[in-house]
Amino acid sequence: MTDAIKFTAIIEQAKPGMDAAFIKVPFDVKNAYGKMRVKIIAEFDGVVYRGSIAVMDKETGPVIGVLKDIRQKTGKSFGDTVEVTVREDKEPRSVVVPSDFSEALAANPDVKETFQKYAYTHKKEYVQWITQAKKPETRQKRIAKALEMIAAGKKYS
Repeated sequence: MTDAIKFTAIIEQAKPGMDAAFIKVPFDVKNAYGKMRVKIIAEFDGVVYRGSIAVMDKETGPVIGVLKDIRQKTGKSFGDTVEVTVREDKEPRSVVVPSDFSEALAANPDVKETFQKYAYTHKKEYVQWITQAKKPETRQKRIAKALEMIAAGKKYS
């Protein structure tokens, strides 16, 4: 299905005490897309998100994560209603790795190999964390920390 699906959903807190949120998908995902895990482009009150529909557990069913950044941009939080538009994302997913991080990875072949095996989302999270640093020294510290974390097989989240 290539058409956009629109619905209203309530932003739910993933677990008490966690600053993580999701919305339940109110339609038959398998019927709509032929599979249960679907790469999507969604809009939450007009704020665009590129992610996936995934099944959290049998009880909750299919969900879409609502990042803190999206909640801030929409001014919405747990328990608030949001207008959602979803369509399947068929474009290839790739992350543009900034040159300083790329050079650091090149200098550490084992770490680079591990990073290259990570899923799009995990690569994107590392790159965003590094590029959001306001000061050059913070950026360099984050690159060093990223190399350390990746070497240990940790994903940024």
